[in-house]
Formats: sequence, structure tokens, C-alpha cells
Amino acid sequence: MKKRKEPVKLTSDQEDTCGFTLVELLVSFSLVIFLILGTIQLTLYSLLIKRKADCNLKSATLVSSLLEYLKSLPYESEELKEGFRTEGLSGESLLETYRREWRIQDISSNIKRIEAESFSESHPQKKTRLVLFLSRELGF
Repeated sequence: MKKRKEPVKLTSDQEDTCGFTLVELLVSFSLVIFLILGTIQLTLYSLLIKRKADCNLKSATLVSSLLEYLKSLPYESEELKEGFRTEGLSGESLLETYRREWRIQDISSNIKRIEAESFSESHPQKKTRLVLFLSRELGF
């Protein structure tokens, strides 16, 4: 026959140390929630910064491609006549609508100054501006 073991009896000092108290649980849950919320806030902020950086990069790419196009034209081209021009750009690859503006000035008979800028229409204060000087003698 098997002998039954008697349950272990705890003294009053041992009964107080078993398990966690409500205060300990509340403190630990508060710390975990604080860490999770901090991580979420950091992630959201980094996504916002990435979106702004993508917008700035796209704006710089658009204005740079415009200047490269204008640089490839012959010096006496109709598109290189003095004046101010603007165009709006949107499409499937562009998540936002962008605007390009450029001003062509004849500094002398052999030099043109082209100032071009590009910006997102949702953030018109963030402009990318480039200046190009074209020389008839140098060919660029």
C-alpha cells in the first residue's frame, strides 16, 4: 500500500513571500506599457522623417533632371529663350503632385543663367533650388 504524503504546511513567514502582490504587477505592467508606447512613438516619428526625406529626394531628382534636359539642348534652342516657365507633375510613380519652375536669363550674348526649383504642392515651403550657367563657347 501506498502511503499518502501530507501536504507541506507553510509558516506565516513563508505564506507572505509566495506569488506577486498587486502593486508589483501594476508596476511591471506600467513599465512594459511605457516601453511599448515609446517604441511605437519612435517608429511613427521615423516613418514621418522618411516620408519627408523621400519628398526632398524626389524634388531634387525632378529639378536635376530638368537641368540635365536643358543642358542637352542647343544653345539657340527655343526652350532656352529668356523667361519664366512652370509645370506640374503627377503620375502613378509620384505619390504627391510636384511643381517645377525655372527662370532663364541672358547674362550676356554667350552666357545664360537658369535657376530651377522644384517642390511638393503639399509642402511648398520645402523647395529645392539649383542654378545652372550655360556657356555658348564651352558648350555646357
